[in-house]
Parts: sequence; structure tokens; C-alpha cells
Amino acid sequence: MPTTYPLAPGQQMMWEFMTALDPARPGASRLVVVEFRRLRGALRVDVLRQAMQDVVDRHDALRMRFDRIGVQPEVRILPHVESPLEYVDLSGLPPAEQQARVEQIAYAHRNDAFDPGRAPLWRAALVRLSATEHVLALCFFHMVSDGWSCRVVVEDLCHAYAARLGAADPQPPLGVDPAALAALQEAEQSGNGVDAAARAAYWRDRLRPVEPYQLFPASPPAPDVALSAEVATRFAFPPEITARLRPAARRARTSPYVLLLAAYLVLLSRRAGRSRVVLGTTTLGRESPLSRQLVGQFTNNVYLPVDVAPDAPMSAVVGAAHASLAGAVAHATAYHRLARAVRPGFAAIRPWPDNHLFDAWFQSAASASPVLHCPDLRVEPVDITARAAPGTPPPVVAADVPPECLPVWVKRGSPIVVVDDDRAGGVVIRNRGVFGDDLVRGLIDDYVAVVSALVTDPGTTPERVRLPDGACFLDHAIG
Repeated sequence: MPTTYPLAPGQQMMWEFMTALDPARPGASRLVVVEFRRLRGALRVDVLRQAMQDVVDRHDALRMRFDRIGVQPEVRILPHVESPLEYVDLSGLPPAEQQARVEQIAYAHRNDAFDPGRAPLWRAALVRLSATEHVLALCFFHMVSDGWSCRVVVEDLCHAYAARLGAADPQPPLGVDPAALAALQEAEQSGNGVDAAARAAYWRDRLRPVEPYQLFPASPPAPDVALSAEVATRFAFPPEITARLRPAARRARTSPYVLLLAAYLVLLSRRAGRSRVVLGTTTLGRESPLSRQLVGQFTNNVYLPVDVAPDAPMSAVVGAAHASLAGAVAHATAYHRLARAVRPGFAAIRPWPDNHLFDAWFQSAASASPVLHCPDLRVEPVDITARAAPGTPPPVVAADVPPECLPVWVKRGSPIVVVDDDRAGGVVIRNRGVFGDDLVRGLIDDYVAVVSALVTDPGTTPERVRLPDGACFLDHAIG
């Protein structure tokens, strides 16, 4: 068996992005996945430590390190890695101080850089608030985990905890090494009968690098702007519009998600004054029962070019968005294959991340993680705000970034729309130091107006949709 492995298909895009942000130190990109759970009940801390080690032993990704970085990295799976679970006892502090400390732990988890050459490439903290209440904080380098993997880790931890207490049988080995993982991802991409050559040809025919590279108006960030800082601004659709969303989707023979995606396409087309808009989005990338049991980076980014005719009914945009999403999912492929098809000379200009391929990003929030039960324990999701301790310097500022990397950081921080799983609203996430509050307020006002028009009168045309006054946030981006 080989001792080192190339990247699996699901890892390629993420690594390209990380190396574009910081070629010498990809771990400084702060691309991570986090998960927080509240544990209520009588917790056996010693048993949980043992159970966490069982999870580390079960999943190769949790024992991964990089033997080589650069555009052709190699990873190694170590035979044994100690669980990084840290125990923090805050039970003697008043509730307000406990909350502040938990938020600071969350901030450190998100913002401390990973060294790809050192395993484990993830962090864990068990925070004791009282004898019957703990918080489990998990943070994974995005090369070893996606959002679904967080659920796998927690579910396997609960199973291992129960097994250690004699309340369940231990889980059998997974038997999937990195080579088998890569083969599994390739097989799942070709599961609908579309071969690799046809997938590459699909993208070659439909994509090209977007111009301009940055759709949203952005001035060069000041030297002290924190580039990895993100803020989320919540929005909600009026109840009467939410009530019409699903019936409107049924009439259009599509999903509410596609309807909301189509509305965003109309908005960007109107404000940018262009007929062709490309949205980026992502898929779970796990088609089989086996893949849903594995910890790893599986998500597939796909790209949706759609032509928005200003004088055609918005229902036509919905149909085009539906067809574009279906075609993209059916032709999802490893990023290197796609990039070679779309960008001649890709190999010579790397790193070349996928944000060259889309104007804006739009995705669905993950479905809510389930409440789990262990012996004498209730394990439930909890939202934790990451907040720095007073005086903590920003982890990445514009002055520290090489000039050739700065556009990638700026586009990383441009507004993305994430719609809630119930489709009643969502959040706009962006870097506030580069993209201001006025821009986001205008974006949200416009978006709610277009969604309202679409579900109320899908026969109206994009050019006739009444947008709020004073929210033309894209005008000078294309001037």
C-alpha cells in the first residue's frame, strides 16, 4: 500500500482555493468547519475521552496530515493520532462569564491557523458549565471535513460512548482508505452514466472565466482590514410571501430552492445590467449509504450559468435555473478536470481557484442536526457566536497578504446568500471591512422585492419588477 496519497476528488477545489489565498501557508486561509453541541445530563468525562479516541481510530481523515504542500500535495494517514479533546472547566464562573469564555473558545477554534503538516487537523474542546451541562466545540480544517462530516463525528461519538458503557455494540471498521475514498468519489460522480469526458465537455461548452472577476463594488481594502472576518446579516420574507412560495414552486414544477435561486439571478441581472449571470452553489456529494458514514471533504461545487432575458417572463428564468442546476449536478466532476476543460493552461497558472467561475454565490443552509441521545445524556445542537477576547489582533489583515492574493481574499469576502432550510429567509454573509452595511441592506431589500414579485406574478418580466429606490449597489461595478 502507498504511504502517501494524492488528493481525493472532493478535496481538489478546496485545496486550490486555500493555496490561492496563501500559497506558502494554506492553513492560514482559516477555511474551517465548526460544530457545537450542548450535552445535558450526567456525563462521564473519562468515557467521553475514550469514545472520542474511538472515533479518531475509526476515521482516516481525523488522522490525516500533509507530507507535501503546493499545487501537487500529498497526504499521509497516520496509524495513530491522539484525540485533541481539551477539557475546560468553567463551572465556577457566573453565567455571563461562562458565555464570554465559550465565545472566545469558538473564536480561537475558527481563527487559529492549522499547520497542514501536523496531525490532527482538527480541534475539540469539552467545556463544563455545571455538573449536568457541557458544551462540545469541534473545528475541522476544511480538507478533512465538510458540514455533513460534523454530524458523522457527533453521531459516532455518541455511539462509541454508549458502547463504552455497554449500552451498544462497537461499530465495525469502515475499511475505506484514501485510495478507496478517491475511487468511491469518482464512482459516485459517474453513477448516472455520464463518463468523465462527457462531464468535462459539458463544462467546456458552458463555462468561461467571469468578467469582471469581482461583481460587487469593492475598493482596495485598507492595510488593517481583517480579511478573514465574516459577519452574517439575517433577512426574512414576509409571511404572506413565504406562504405562496411552495405553491408557486409546485406550479413551476420545481423546488422552492430553485425559485429563490432564480429570483437572485433576476436581481443580479437587473442591477448589473447583464443578461448572463453565473451562480456558484454546492452539493452534498454523497450519493451512497457508505459515503454518508465517512468523515471527509465530499462537497461538490457546481456552477449555474443562466441567461436572463429582461423582456421574457420570470417563469422562464425559473425554468432555465432548474435546467442549469439539474445539468450541473448530473455533470459534477473533480475540480481539476473541470478547470482544465474551462481554462486552457490551467496547469501552468495554478493556483487558480473556482471563484474565477462564478459571479456570486448562493446556497442552502444545511438541514438542522438532529438531537441525539446517549445513556443519561441529551446531545443537542447549539449556536455559539465566535467573539474575540478584548485586544485580540485580527488573524489576517490586508497588509500581510501578497498583492497577487488580495483579489482572491476580497472575492472570498463578497456577499453570499444562504437561504434557510425552511426557505422562510436566510443570511447574507460577507466581510464587513470590504463590503459595507449599506450594500447588504440594498441587496436584501432588492432580493425580498424580487422574490415577492416572482411568487405573486411569475408572468411579469425582470424589467418590470419594481426595485426599491436607492439600492443600486452594482451600478459602478460595471461602469
